[in-house]
Amino acid sequence: SIQEVPVGVGATEYVFFAGDQVQLAGQIDYPATPKPFRGYPIIFIIQHATCNSRNGYAHFARLGTEMGAAVFRWDKRGTGKSGSSGGGSGTLDALNAYKTAVSQPNVDRTRAVIIAQNEGTLLLHDAWVAFKDVCNPLGVVLAGNMLDETEIQRLDVPVTSVMSKSDWNDWKIYGQQATASHYKRYPQYPQSFYTAANSNRRLMLERGGVFHGGAAQFIREWLAVTCKISS
Repeated sequence: SIQEVPVGVGATEYVFFAGDQVQLAGQIDYPATPKPFRGYPIIFIIQHATCNSRNGYAHFARLGTEMGAAVFRWDKRGTGKSGSSGGGSGTLDALNAYKTAVSQPNVDRTRAVIIAQNEGTLLLHDAWVAFKDVCNPLGVVLAGNMLDETEIQRLDVPVTSVMSKSDWNDWKIYGQQATASHYKRYPQYPQSFYTAANSNRRLMLERGGVFHGGAAQFIREWLAVTCKISS
């Protein structure tokens, strides 16, 4: 059922779905704005390695819903309300989560965007063709990108890299050089990257633990200009 939730989100729907040999749990947060005729744009989150439950991604839910998009986040197996299983593939879990997200009745699957966080960028790269087979996204936000100048070229859609200046991966390589390489391969998509000072690799402020304001604003502008997502 859909329930009212705090400011920034109009309503939240909780969903359970099949992963690979495990039941997974997630939620889709909807904007407070009226639903467009074809449904809300959908932003799908791929987690990084050490923050596996949906609770670590509320900042993306706020950002997306404030822009008029629905946001789907979920718990990896063994975390939150998802089940545990010794067998099965985390990649297939992510693909099933993506399929669930874009299949929601209030969502416009032709306006999907993926935000991949840190190690999630590697998962997206490795399973890129399978993700496209589910639903070809309008664009991809690589938050804490880990794809080098060769790997990033596999993503044949608009991309942006948002890196912390303190990330142990050099922002010049994974931000500036990677996106320059993507632009060289796909000149129809402008080069786009941002470097956040005074943040950790998850783009949270080193003091206070809140989403880096500059990174948040950069992502908002990129979504609005490149993916035409705005309230």
